[in-house]
This record gives sequence, structure tokens and C-alpha cells, in this order.
Amino acid sequence: MTPFDALPPLNQLRVFEAAARHLSFTRAAEELHLSQPAVSQQIKALERHAGRPLFVRRHQSLDLTEAGIAYLPAVQQALDALATGTQAVFGRRDELHLTVQVNLSFAIYWLTPRLSDFIGQHPDLVIDLVTIIHDPERTAPAADVEIRFAREMAGGTLLRRTHAFPVCSPDMAGEADWRTDTLFDCTAMSIGWRQWLRSQNQELPGSQRVHLASTYAVGLSAAERGAGLSMTLDLFADTALADGRLTTPFEHACPVDDSYWLVEQPERHRSEAARAFADWILDQ
Repeated sequence: MTPFDALPPLNQLRVFEAAARHLSFTRAAEELHLSQPAVSQQIKALERHAGRPLFVRRHQSLDLTEAGIAYLPAVQQALDALATGTQAVFGRRDELHLTVQVNLSFAIYWLTPRLSDFIGQHPDLVIDLVTIIHDPERTAPAADVEIRFAREMAGGTLLRRTHAFPVCSPDMAGEADWRTDTLFDCTAMSIGWRQWLRSQNQELPGSQRVHLASTYAVGLSAAERGAGLSMTLDLFADTALADGRLTTPFEHACPVDDSYWLVEQPERHRSEAARAFADWILDQ
């Protein structure tokens, strides 16, 4: 077993990073609120763990060895990633920081085009949009507010019922044919091309294929560029239909069992920023 088969203690890494950045045990001690001897002891322990020196100690100066130079970027990246992840999942949010968990397509096609209105009303807030595709329950506790796509949502407030239908670029509309054109859809949805067709007593030809992605954003992007027909939800296509980037080649639309719900933290944990966002999105 080599010396670094087991990771060194986190405190040793924090001390090493500070000392290497400052090239001073004294300044590292001041930054970390430790004594200079405590910093020196942590560095010696890390060097014993590594099996080689990380610093060249001179009478009035400190330099990194080649091993120390090579190790410093890895330690800094690891500490940065750990700090970012800890803040995202467990960090205490102040009243001016708002974390909204929302799926990617809703964020791109509905929320973002309207977000400037909310920011204009609340210019002091910092908004952190966390876009998820699968397993929203796992990360929801870290959010101040969540917008969830679900059939029912206990404790949630219904935002909008949805309908599914195909869209394409205006250039394709006159000759659009689901039997032969390239088709795009979103995975794991209750309404897709086959369900949309069956509701009209139609079936896809056996040779026809439906290309899938985990988000509607892929199919909509392809449709805008004339690459094919994409199944979508009305609230994702509304803006593109209104400004002429997309069109509906067929009239039929299917109601979707799932809807978008606003989910908030319990009242006692709800920040003023979360309340403001909830009020705004319900008005929208």
C-alpha cells in the first residue's frame, strides 16, 4: 500500500493549501486562526503521510518542492469543489439568496424569458437556478423554491395544466408528414408521438423511428433548425410560436396528465426571497 492510498486528513490539506499559496507558515496561521507551530505540525504530518517533503524551508523564506508544486493545484481544485458542493446542498441561505430548482426545459422556455421582470422588481436578490432532469426528490431539500413536473404534488400549488402537440419550423409546415419526417420526443413522458397518434386512431409506420432526449430542449432546438418534427408541451412552445420561430403543422393537441407545481419550504423555513418569488410566479 502506497502512502497516498488513504487520503490525508482534510485539515492537513487546508493548511497545506494556505501555506503553499502564501509561501508562509505565519500568514497561513493568521488566515486559518491557528498558531504558527500548529501549522508547522500539520505540514510535517502531511509530509510524513506523503513520504516526501512538500516545502523547502530556508532561514527567512519558504518554497515548494517539485512534489508540492505538483500537488497544490489538485488540492485547490478538490477544496473548491467541496466548498461549492457543501454550499449548494447544506449552505445556509441569507434573505437575499434564492435557490430555485426547476427542470431544464421549463427554465429555458418559460422561466428565463420572464425572469427579467422578477429581477427588475427585486434587484437586490441573487438567483441560483438549479436545473435538474431526473430524481428531483434527491436535491429538492437544498432549494428555497421548487417547480416540479408531476401528476399530483402534495402541498404544492398548481401552476398550469399542459397539452402536448408537434411543432416544426415554418419552412417545413406545408409539407410536414409524421410518417416520413424525422421525429423527436422527450423520454418518460405520458404523451409522446405514439399516444398523440393513437388518440386520433393512427399508428406510426413500422419503419418510422422516434429520436429521444431527456429534455424537450433538444427536440425544440432541432425543430427550430428544420431538422424534423418535435413533440412538445404548450408552455415550452408558446414564445417560439408567437414570434414565428416554430409553427404547429397539425391541429390536434393532447392533455397531459402531469402538470407544473410550485413547491415551497414550510412556512417557518421560508425566506422573504422565496415568498417574493412564489407571489411573482403565481401572478405570471
